[in-house]
Amino acid sequence: MTDFAIDRRIIDRSKSTESAKRVLEHIQKGNRKALIVMATGTGKTRVAMAIIDVLLKANWAQKILFLADRRALRKQACDDGFKRFFPEEAKSMIHSGVFNRNSRLYASTIQTFMEIYNQKDSSGKYMISPGEFDVIISDEAHRSIYNKWKDVFTYLDGIQIGLTATPADFIERDTFRFFGCENKVATALYDYEEAVRDGVLCDFRKNISGARTHFQIEGIKTPDLPVGEINRLSGEGIDPYEINFEGTDLEKKVAVKGTSEAIAREFMDNCLVDQSGNLPAKTIVFAISKMHAKRLWEAFERLYPEHKGRLTRVIVSEDPRAQASIKEFKEESLPRVAISVDMLDTGIDVPEVCNLVFAKPVFSRIKFWQMLGRGTRSDDACRHKDWLPDGKKVYFKVFDFWDNFEYWDMHPEGDQKESGEAITNRIFLIRLRQLEHCLNTGDVEKAEGIKKKLLEDIASLPKDSVSVRESLRDVEKALSPKLWDNVGLDPVEFLKKKITPLMRFKQDVNLNEAFFTLKCEKLGVAILHGNREEVERLKPMIGEMVDCLPEELNVIKPKLAFKEKVLSNRFWENISFGDSQMLISELAKLMKYMASEPRKTIVLDMDDMIQQRKLIEFGPDAKQEYVKVYKEKVEDRIKKLADEHPAILKIKNDEALTESDLHDLELTLNNPELYITEDVLQKVYAQNKGTLVQFVKNILGLYKFPDPAVRIKDAFDTYIIENSRHYNADQLNFIRTV
Repeated sequence: MTDFAIDRRIIDRSKSTESAKRVLEHIQKGNRKALIVMATGTGKTRVAMAIIDVLLKANWAQKILFLADRRALRKQACDDGFKRFFPEEAKSMIHSGVFNRNSRLYASTIQTFMEIYNQKDSSGKYMISPGEFDVIISDEAHRSIYNKWKDVFTYLDGIQIGLTATPADFIERDTFRFFGCENKVATALYDYEEAVRDGVLCDFRKNISGARTHFQIEGIKTPDLPVGEINRLSGEGIDPYEINFEGTDLEKKVAVKGTSEAIAREFMDNCLVDQSGNLPAKTIVFAISKMHAKRLWEAFERLYPEHKGRLTRVIVSEDPRAQASIKEFKEESLPRVAISVDMLDTGIDVPEVCNLVFAKPVFSRIKFWQMLGRGTRSDDACRHKDWLPDGKKVYFKVFDFWDNFEYWDMHPEGDQKESGEAITNRIFLIRLRQLEHCLNTGDVEKAEGIKKKLLEDIASLPKDSVSVRESLRDVEKALSPKLWDNVGLDPVEFLKKKITPLMRFKQDVNLNEAFFTLKCEKLGVAILHGNREEVERLKPMIGEMVDCLPEELNVIKPKLAFKEKVLSNRFWENISFGDSQMLISELAKLMKYMASEPRKTIVLDMDDMIQQRKLIEFGPDAKQEYVKVYKEKVEDRIKKLADEHPAILKIKNDEALTESDLHDLELTLNNPELYITEDVLQKVYAQNKGTLVQFVKNILGLYKFPDPAVRIKDAFDTYIIENSRHYNADQLNFIRTV
């Protein structure tokens, strides 16, 4: 098989050729599985087509299935892959309930394939046999796909090749194992760093513009409101003296028109522009919600009337013109700025994109990386050179208005630990945790209620499903009352191991209802364990979903009183396990009517301004550099001096510095390249009391600046101790509470 040359019409890059050859050699050695990890834009789909080409020519495969997780990727595989490189071969896209046995090349979404591989034909045989395909290629084979659809890959006997653009560090060990890759080493790897070095992809890491507005940092309180807004709110029945929002509430509970304008202005003043210098280069803005996208669009329209109706376009899935708008954004000069909610986060390929604007926080590191991938395509892939800065794409720029990069530096695992488990599996597992706790504490009444829900879950499994039918004995055992009387068997462990994996096959699952149920069941666990911190974390998530129930619908009206109760603080003060279950019984079924946004977002017409930029000015000419880049240069410089500069050697050995030593250190650091001074370091490290020696020690790992919260607490404690004779106990308690 390896005697066949890689077709240069399909791939013409050396690394792509190497990747294809590596997989083919791996298969020829008798391996049945392989995993290809290639950064977005490096051509993993073409590598797959080159592998298919050799397999067909060598007669190693007669029928090949390409599985994708989205329709757009299915269409791309069929149109840009099969039709382009295999025009003579019979090919088809698999649609719901339709399977043409006479083709050789098939493209399907994995969701559609899940529907048909369980179906029978008129003779009672299954439409898809385990040996139906010689090769199965799975696009985006990271953990979430592997966990949700594992049974499809287990059912099919053919050679299986996984493709993913997810960085190898983010891929779960189980996924590597599934594709036969030990020690988390992919069969073929082409990562972002190597692709940037090769000039195949563009870099952004020295072009991150971080900025935040006043209200993002400080939040919004009543004193911030202009008189006109106070009067307007009062007239609308809103108490202006209860306005008290955190910066993180922006575009959720409250929206400020001036914030959208500040973001638009900051972008237009600093973005990469096209060859003419008059218009922004192609740009994607990631917005929080549809209404947020609309407010950003309105801000551009107000501030830049000369481009009215042409420069920006809102692209959201609910718009029937969305696909036409995407095509226009890709192929036409205008619009230049696409403002989107989720729709352009992944999958879209517009090589000319030179600006990405994060006007939203992102709490999934895989998704964050995929979003950054929208800008990585290199100059070679760009057809419209006049849309590019100086007619060439050298790098792309990222505007981060929500401190996403800082967040991922501090929380590499993310706020919401990603789980590839199907949501129905997760609900079942959470209920098992509840049951286990109640059995251990002897709470029989709660245990019986939880057991009843678990049995309902098990009874709802589709018995005709291939995967469920293979485990039918376990299902029947789980439904038998004898399970709970079996002394030699732990029923919870049995259900966890044997039944949980089957829950993914539950039918007619509404995602909104399931997500709400999951959050409420997690709330139940937190209440049982007395975890108040977790209750407080879940409160806004559940409240936001409840707030999105549209009050004008007849089906919602009988529950309005309960809805208001849930949205009140009193409901949460002494919330019980029974309350968490009532949330599910009263509201979960209604979540299918949930609007995409809460109706009660308060919109304030007031100015906002950029208060913080991630740029540092240094030197006599006020040179500017991104803080992160400048900080790296400073730390690199000081570490290089660590073994040769006399003053730094003294600092390392904890010896006292003389005035002369300190002066010599200041002269060395304050050179024309970086102009490192104590003042500049105080700004870079946000330590306005730090000394030059402390900064050097910190960089060398010899000193750690105290946490600001600890400093404030220590200052309060000192104040209370020194002034205790002036206050009684209640007054001291009030000061401590403040």
